[in-house]
Amino acid sequence: MACEYNADLCFIRPLDWGATPLLEEVGGLLKDLFKGSRMDLEPSEEEGLEVVVARVNGLAMWEQEDDLLDWLNAALPESWWIWLAGYQVNVMKKEDVGPCRLKGKGIRHGC
Repeated sequence: MACEYNADLCFIRPLDWGATPLLEEVGGLLKDLFKGSRMDLEPSEEEGLEVVVARVNGLAMWEQEDDLLDWLNAALPESWWIWLAGYQVNVMKKEDVGPCRLKGKGIRHGC
């Protein structure tokens, strides 16, 4: 059964950590992982830290939050777990989504 998911992911790292801004790195990685999903990225700087909050919304075949987190654990490069400072995920079952809109969107866990 198709489900709608919302994932809020907060990444934080020191400002002087790398040559590429955190916003660009997070955007590139998450666009690849969550193909076909709606994504909003909110960058900020606080006390010498880069902060990026990513809000991702889409359809997938995850039935519960743990399924999404297990997939993210396997899909997210290990080095990124250093920067993931917090997350909130929600998975809601959709009774009627009409024709399967997951086909052809490149969602790795879709129908």
